Amino acid sequence: MNVNIANNETTTPCKLADAAQPVGAPSSAKLDLIIEGGWVVDGSGERRYRADVGVLDGRIVAIGELHQHTAVRRIDARNKLVAPGFIDVHGHDDLMFIQKPGLPWKTTQGVTTVVVGNCGVSASPAPLPHNTAASLALLGDIPLYADMERYLATLESLQPQINVAALVGHANLRLAIMRDPAAEPTPQELQAMQALLRQSLAAGAVGFSTGLAYEPGCYASQAELEALARVAKEFEALHTSHIRNEGNEVEQAVEEVLSVSRNSGCAMVISHHKCMMNANWGKSERTIANIDAARAQGTQVSMDIYPYSGSSTILIPERAHLIERIKITWSTPHPECNGMYLADIAVQWGCDKEEAARRLLPAGAIYFAMDEQEVQRIFQHPCCMVGSDGLPNDSNPHPRLWGTFTRILGRYVREDRLLSVEQAVRKITSLPASVYGLVKRGQIRPGYWADLVVFDPDTIIDRATWDEPTLPSEGIEMVAVNGQIVFPPPDPAQTPSTRPGQVLRRQPPA
Repeated sequence: MNVNIANNETTTPCKLADAAQPVGAPSSAKLDLIIEGGWVVDGSGERRYRADVGVLDGRIVAIGELHQHTAVRRIDARNKLVAPGFIDVHGHDDLMFIQKPGLPWKTTQGVTTVVVGNCGVSASPAPLPHNTAASLALLGDIPLYADMERYLATLESLQPQINVAALVGHANLRLAIMRDPAAEPTPQELQAMQALLRQSLAAGAVGFSTGLAYEPGCYASQAELEALARVAKEFEALHTSHIRNEGNEVEQAVEEVLSVSRNSGCAMVISHHKCMMNANWGKSERTIANIDAARAQGTQVSMDIYPYSGSSTILIPERAHLIERIKITWSTPHPECNGMYLADIAVQWGCDKEEAARRLLPAGAIYFAMDEQEVQRIFQHPCCMVGSDGLPNDSNPHPRLWGTFTRILGRYVREDRLLSVEQAVRKITSLPASVYGLVKRGQIRPGYWADLVVFDPDTIIDRATWDEPTLPSEGIEMVAVNGQIVFPPPDPAQTPSTRPGQVLRRQPPA
């Protein structure tokens, strides 16, 4: 799909110049920034080439040999790679743009754009006064926004540090409309949910997300999902899904959302695709075969992963005896247990693990139940993107929050040689820009927004671990968002403190 976002622009092919044939601004123009001497990995998947990159007014305006140009600032990128800014397609930073707007867990690993509102929960619309859901804890504890327009307008007024595109959560739609969100919606309630989704998409949301493993999303029928997906299709928006089951019934869960996409015509993304618990390891061979068959028949389906063998979400007591290693990331009644393993807590309290889990609620956890080889196999699929699924509200978070993208380039590319740098960069730049309709993003081309990363391919690596999950990555040399450098953090005494990110609103269909 190709949804137009911002400035009514359309994506058009543009031939890049080689080092001897600069394109863009005339040599007389003074540029804001020149990144010189680096190897350009342009996001297309094609081989790198050596060139300078010139930026003016937030855009890439020249590529090639730019020594004759003058610039306010020059960055020496010799022996480094210059890539488009990384796009995190699966974030839960909806409210962090308001609470912790510096977003260092993004900028230190090269992320310049994030898609929020995943897994069925988003910053808007707010629930009815008597409604709530445990999954809302993924976002934090400040009030949600009445509607998408108010949320996006608030982000714009606060000026985001990086670019942000938003999905509207299916759980929010149920909680905002249904008196009993655990029930089947009446025809009137379903129509009201469709109207609220339509309003959110008209305000600029890029699609809607479902969290079918959580309440109240788990109560939704396929017919309800298709009714909402048809609304998204009207806007050429998409549907992303945390599917109903990632364990014993993972194949059926994948088939359900594929059917929703086929029957509605709505493009979709399977979020953080995985097969949980040992008995299900290897089932991705069959789920991917089904995805490939659907794609061959014209269904627009993609997926994303994070490069770790442990997952993280709210603490679910029913999983306590199914998964051996569960680490507590936060607990409201027992914060002293943050960072401890559930089995150790149960021994300390003299009870079984399920009882200990119930005492900890509300809480979050990391579940060690995935196969690393399977994660890598899914990652290598051509339609697979990368999303951190980081939970910045957790006091002891999963290391994916700080290390996802540098782990991809350091471990999966340099150490394990799963893909070339060029192929991997495509997965975290131009592919998500195409899937989510982020116009003039995701590639280094004249006229594109200057979201840029300079990194050292020999040293880039994640440092966040299970025990020290907030250690910043290494090897990222510079990050620019819309032409302004956000990492390393600029000196506030010399540089205005204005944050350069943009809210990327989906444009209404013509």
